[in-house]
Amino acid sequence: MSILSLLFQADQHESLEALVKSRAPISGITEGDNFGFKRSVSGEHVYMETGEGQPLIFCHGVFGSFRNFAEIGARLASRFRVIVPCLPLYDAPLNRCTVEDLSQYLESFIETLGLKNVVLAGNSMGGGTVLLYAIRNPSNVSRIILFSSSGLSFIPMRGGALKLKDRSYVRSLLDDIFYATPPFSDEEFEEVYQVMQNKAILLRILRLTRSTKSNYLHDKLHLIRHIPTSIIWGLQDTVTPPFIAEEFKALLPEAELHYLDECGHAPSYEKPVDCGKIIEAFLAKSDQPQDRRNVEFTV
Repeated sequence: MSILSLLFQADQHESLEALVKSRAPISGITEGDNFGFKRSVSGEHVYMETGEGQPLIFCHGVFGSFRNFAEIGARLASRFRVIVPCLPLYDAPLNRCTVEDLSQYLESFIETLGLKNVVLAGNSMGGGTVLLYAIRNPSNVSRIILFSSSGLSFIPMRGGALKLKDRSYVRSLLDDIFYATPPFSDEEFEEVYQVMQNKAILLRILRLTRSTKSNYLHDKLHLIRHIPTSIIWGLQDTVTPPFIAEEFKALLPEAELHYLDECGHAPSYEKPVDCGKIIEAFLAKSDQPQDRRNVEFTV
């Protein structure tokens, strides 16, 4: 791949399977239970979905997959059409690898599928993506759920190209994300490892993570203060530490804030039962303003 094509052209796909592999090299699809999700493709959009009803869209960040939300999604599928889009984290042109670009992609995705009155949920960079969408399209967003979100802080990525060839070192990078041992099968870990060996993908990931520095939303969150929001954070998150959750709460004073103990940067993956209960209660509430001054801890 030439420098010019990497900068300005999306990866070219000769078949549907090539599109899926390029868009979602970390598929999260294994031989095990996929919690009732099925893969769908609409044009250039690849996504996993289950259930029927009001659209509930989950957006993951770098190194995530639909598995981040599979157990929660299955729990909500009786009431919601749960959708996990495969954001173009790994195959977009390098000059379109920012959180702002991801939010524009999400806007295109929602328009293409004709989704209305959506519930948006996002983890890490996926959280920053849904916030930017909501800021531009508040009338189409009914509720927001944030899991250890970007938007107020830099999402770092450590490591060098030579170190990334060492599987034990890659495992240590994943250890930074989770509180306990990463809940990956060998097959899922191998997908992450192979992604890290692709120089073009690594450049995209580095550009995406660095873009979080230029997408701070401190002066914009007041535009969505009226949208009911639930903030769910791991107490042991070292990527976006808990004080970031307090900053979100200060800027979104009507939001709920829930801390999960023994939990790192991926609450929906690490604590799906606890997150599921919180989300069910949040979504069951009426659309009337609530008194959300209390901060809740789940141990």
